[in-house]
Amino acid sequence: MAIRPIPLPIASYQLPDLRAGAKRLVNCFPVMPSQAPQPDDTKDQQQIITLRRWPGITTFANYIGGNGGVRGIWEMGGTVYVVIGSVFAQLSPGGIFTQLNTITPIPGTGFVRMTDNGACLVILVPGTNNCYTYTPFTGGGGFQQLTSSFFLNLGGAIDCWFVDTYIVFLANNNGGNGSYTFFNDDGRQVSGNAQITFTTAASFTRQFGTDPFFGICVDHREVLAFGSRTTEGYVNTGNTTGSPFSTAPDTYMPYGMHPSAAFTIALQDNSVFWVANDLTVRRREGQTPVRVSDEGIENILQTAAQGNLLTGAYAMAPTFAGAPLYVLTIPLMQRTLVYNCVTQKWFELSSFINGIQQQWRAQVFFNGFGLQLIGDAQGPSIGYLDQTMSTEFGASPVICLFMAQPIFDRNLLLTVWRVEAVITAGGAAVGANAPSVQLLLSDNWGTTFYTFDDESQTLGVPGDTDNRAVWFDLGQHRSLVPQFRVSDPSPLFAVTITADVEEGMEGY
Repeated sequence: MAIRPIPLPIASYQLPDLRAGAKRLVNCFPVMPSQAPQPDDTKDQQQIITLRRWPGITTFANYIGGNGGVRGIWEMGGTVYVVIGSVFAQLSPGGIFTQLNTITPIPGTGFVRMTDNGACLVILVPGTNNCYTYTPFTGGGGFQQLTSSFFLNLGGAIDCWFVDTYIVFLANNNGGNGSYTFFNDDGRQVSGNAQITFTTAASFTRQFGTDPFFGICVDHREVLAFGSRTTEGYVNTGNTTGSPFSTAPDTYMPYGMHPSAAFTIALQDNSVFWVANDLTVRRREGQTPVRVSDEGIENILQTAAQGNLLTGAYAMAPTFAGAPLYVLTIPLMQRTLVYNCVTQKWFELSSFINGIQQQWRAQVFFNGFGLQLIGDAQGPSIGYLDQTMSTEFGASPVICLFMAQPIFDRNLLLTVWRVEAVITAGGAAVGANAPSVQLLLSDNWGTTFYTFDDESQTLGVPGDTDNRAVWFDLGQHRSLVPQFRVSDPSPLFAVTITADVEEGMEGY
């Protein structure tokens, strides 16, 4: 009999052949102390890696009578504005909504794109000519639709950003099938405190490439326009006629973006992240598009692209526990993938609503009121990330699960006598029922799982350092993938996993 340490998974890494990669982290992520030396052997490696629970979401504000999910949150002039379904409202620091528009101004579902120039807030339904503005100043016009003929003739816009007093748009003049144009308003020096204007009809076509634009962002005062094969940038050079922007040759990159990935662009860790045209996730470092995705993540992206499932994918950029994160949600796959800029590893987020595992329910992320605000896609609620909570919006539990690589040896029949997981004591109050951890097993390399004897092991309560989560007599297997689930309050998390295994004989 041999005691085998089972390496903690430090990333989600599932390959088409699960024997080569079956690891998955959901609602938990690795923490690797920077002061610890990198070990050479697996056993030591487990001693310096822990898995930490993803935080819950505490409700900050709930819009009574809301008719949809939260579609946008933005702050202008110290005031926070939100779009919930078809309602445009103001949100106070105390979590009180004040509806600012009583009609149905914003059709459609899903997120909206928002930006401002300091006086005029712009709300765009992406990929359409439905764009609205709000100017709180007297004489500014209040809430009104953007009806500029120049804006409408370009087919509306795919996206909008702000730079140097200008609001820049990516045109929708090819029906969302790729645009060759970005354009900008006349700048606040012209519109003042009123609705933005387009009297100069300022637009700009491609200079260094011929592939159509599909996405846009502003990074370090540069307008980056992403084509299907290449990307080029524009800077404000103060041109007196036409657009004030000119091409910047040194911003050209030989990578574009996937045509369905316009909203996977996010600014995080002082850089730009996006889903590139080669179905990798890339980070702009200087002028170099550096690949940050691994084979497991790229397998998911490849599957999504083949099934035309990347449409509607979007990215957010929260920070938790000091780690800047790039959060990519693919709604048509019901998956949320997360890149940790500190560990440079990927994990996943899921919401378990009515017992069904789905994509993470956050549709909008925004730093406001000193909190990391979360707009709920499931209903008219805004919450914030809260590491003391193990539920989302007081309802669905944050279920943490992690699965390791298969236990196997040349496909011999192994007898697994014992598995032990060293996990932080639970967070339940002394005297209350202690939280528990559940073990699930897979005999097909992690394709499907079954609960082992329906047994859960207690995590104990705070201070219960002698508690042990141990399972005995797990049977005989040619391969065995263990999955651990924690759904109860626990600060999390796992420190090590071991198994007592009796090796099989050749031919058995």
